[in-house]
Amino acid sequence: MRKKTNRKIWWAISIVVVLAAALAIWRGAIFMREEAKTPEAANIGSTVEVPEGALSIVDEGATPDDDTDDLAAIQAALDRAAAEQVAVYIPPGNYRLSGILVIDGVELLGDGADQAILTSTNPENGSIDVEGDGAVLSGFAHVYETTVERGNGANDKNSITLRGATNFTLQGLKIDKSSTAGIFVGDESANGTIRGNSLQDTGADGIHITNGSSNVTVEENSVRKAGDDTIAVVSYEENSKTTQDITIRRNDVGYGSKARGISVVGGENVTIENNQIRDTEMAGIYISVEKEWDTRNVKNIVINENTIEHTGTRLGSEHPNILVYASQGIIDEVKFNGNTISNSVHGGIGVWGDGDIGNIYFDANKLENTKGLATNFKSGTIHSEGNTGF
Repeated sequence: MRKKTNRKIWWAISIVVVLAAALAIWRGAIFMREEAKTPEAANIGSTVEVPEGALSIVDEGATPDDDTDDLAAIQAALDRAAAEQVAVYIPPGNYRLSGILVIDGVELLGDGADQAILTSTNPENGSIDVEGDGAVLSGFAHVYETTVERGNGANDKNSITLRGATNFTLQGLKIDKSSTAGIFVGDESANGTIRGNSLQDTGADGIHITNGSSNVTVEENSVRKAGDDTIAVVSYEENSKTTQDITIRRNDVGYGSKARGISVVGGENVTIENNQIRDTEMAGIYISVEKEWDTRNVKNIVINENTIEHTGTRLGSEHPNILVYASQGIIDEVKFNGNTISNSVHGGIGVWGDGDIGNIYFDANKLENTKGLATNFKSGTIHSEGNTGF
């Protein structure tokens, strides 16, 4: 009897060990998947491989970690690199800029955002302007020493301004403070990628895409404490083209931002998917045509598998976690699929306004822990299937 009992005990111990190992493997897999969703997976601040033949800004006269102005030296390096078709390298250190730096189709590469730092000392005139074809900015930080009020929203006060740039890449950058936008994509810039950047404390939008820009991917970025929307797609009637063909995915945004999370205020063919949006003062996702700003119509917007949590926190705003709103123009063919919407302050989902709101689709979305109305559909043709909490 004792041998049988011992055998049973060993079997039980073996089963427990196997189950524990399986659980550990499962938890590890889950952890790795969750890590892959965050901007950290994009190696923000990691070292960049600098190509052979790159010009060092130090060799052109820039001096790190002192009080001298390095603008002229760095601009000289960029101008020479454009002529010679080579990259520009920022060695470790903090370099000071007294005015606007212009990058015309050049690669500007640092040793990582925690090592290579460009500091703008003039809050009114500190943008890094990007133009031309094929520019790459990677592996450095751009910070403002001080900021001023947003005021007229001049682009000279942005951190980075794309002015008609094509085939551009912004990757692994850290943007800390600006008086207006963090990254401004304008003047019909096209075919660009904004990936794995960290932005915080901007005076206006974190990332703002407008003025007929197109074919831009915004992915795996972190945006904190934006002074306006964290990521915005905007088209004004005064623009010659509509901002279109924009993909916004796997970003982690909000965390004390002053307006909306991810917004489309005039635009076409925009995909918003797998983003985490938390703690914004107004709607987490905002799809709109605004009379107040005379924006263009909205069409063909797909919002897939985002997590929108505790947004619309501003007292008196009455913004739900998701808001579709038209005060003029037309909104049509907007599709919400598989999103999780939770912990609202002023309601889960709203669709309203005096404009012409057409087909709005909700498929397999989940509403949880909603204060206020779960859904408030005052306008539009609403198609709803397989949702929970509605």
